[in-house]
This record gives sequence, structure tokens and C-alpha cells, in this order.
Amino acid sequence: MKMMNKPDPLERYIPLGAKIAVYVLLAVYLVQAADAFYEYTPGRSWPFLLSAIRNGIFLFIHEGGHALFYFFGRTLNILGGSFWQIAFPLISFILAIRKGSHFIAPFALFWVGTNMMDVSLYMRDAPFRMLPLLGGHTSWHDWWNLFREWDMLDSAGTWADLFYFSGLFIGIGAILWGIFTAVQRFRNPIPYKILQDETEQRTLRPDFVVPRKQSPGKESENTFDGLS
Repeated sequence: MKMMNKPDPLERYIPLGAKIAVYVLLAVYLVQAADAFYEYTPGRSWPFLLSAIRNGIFLFIHEGGHALFYFFGRTLNILGGSFWQIAFPLISFILAIRKGSHFIAPFALFWVGTNMMDVSLYMRDAPFRMLPLLGGHTSWHDWWNLFREWDMLDSAGTWADLFYFSGLFIGIGAILWGIFTAVQRFRNPIPYKILQDETEQRTLRPDFVVPRKQSPGKESENTFDGLS
């Protein structure tokens, strides 16, 4: 025998509130990134949120990309930093889509967009080499080396614009998508199914538990959506 239970209001409002709070924070980050990543101004300090996330997380992912592609030749080694900075959140986005996550997917997609904007700043700086670099030597400027080898230094600004505005569009779209799906899940919650047998049990989402054999006539169903 199965009974249908309406979701506890807290189990609807808390996930919605948490999701909206995250997307508001991402919107603040995007505004800061849109200003800082369009053109580098020497001596100008970046806002704390932008600096903390960019320098505390994605700078290390960028440098990890150089290490990851170290044995694949000079060009891939140089390109690897910017490539991995974008590819890392892109892979997270693809995995989230495959898992059917309505929160992680737009969250990861947002970082794809903002990292494209970050890379655009590096591209735009190639002819001038004013950005402060780890190690401090201007000859280590990734995109100066790449554009120079590809004879594309004069078109650095064009490529920078392409990455910047594409990334900005992706970032805005990810936030709107995330808010839309959060509201949709709030308005259309997945109810609990409580199974009545020797002991009543409330099942977790099937993709977060090890599948177990069901007795004939018994089912488990997706329940509390949470922050998935």
C-alpha cells in the first residue's frame, strides 16, 4: 500500500532560497567580471569577490592546465592553461547534464562563461603585455607567444571580443536558466511516496543510492529535490 505525502514547506523554501542566493552572488560576480575582464588597467584593484574566486581557484586551474599538457609539445603546453580553465567547468557542466542536475548544470555553465571572459582579457593584453604574470617575465605571456607564432597578433582584440561577449552571454544565460529551473522545481515539487510495510521508509533519489531489489508491487520514487 502506498501513501502520497505533500512535501514539507521547508523542503521547498530552503532549497529555493539557497539557490536564489547563489545566483544573486553569481550575478554580482558577473557584473564585476564584465567590468574587470574587458580591459586591464594597471594599478587598479579588483573587487574582493572577483579577486578571491579568480585568483584563489581558477588561477590554479589555469596553471594546472599547463602542467597537464606539459608533455604534449610547446604549443599545447602554452595553450593548456587557458584551455583547461574553460574545459574544467565545461566537463562539470556536461556531467551535470548527464546526471539530470537542475542546479549544478547552470552553476557550472556560468563558470564556463566567466572563464571565457577571463581568457579574453589575456588575449586582449597580448600586444601590450601589461598583465602581471606569475614569475613576472613578459616573455611568458601565453597569448603573446601563441598569437605571435600563429601570426595573429594584430587580431588579438577581435578574438578577445569574441570570447568576452560569448562568455558574457553564456554567464547571463546560465543565471537566468538556473533561476527559472529553481522556480519551476518550487512550483512543481516532487511529492514523497511513503511505503507502508513492516517499517515506513522514505526513499532517496535513486541516483544517489545503491539500487536494491524491490519486492513485487513495491516501488521507490524520486522525492526531495534539494539542491540537485
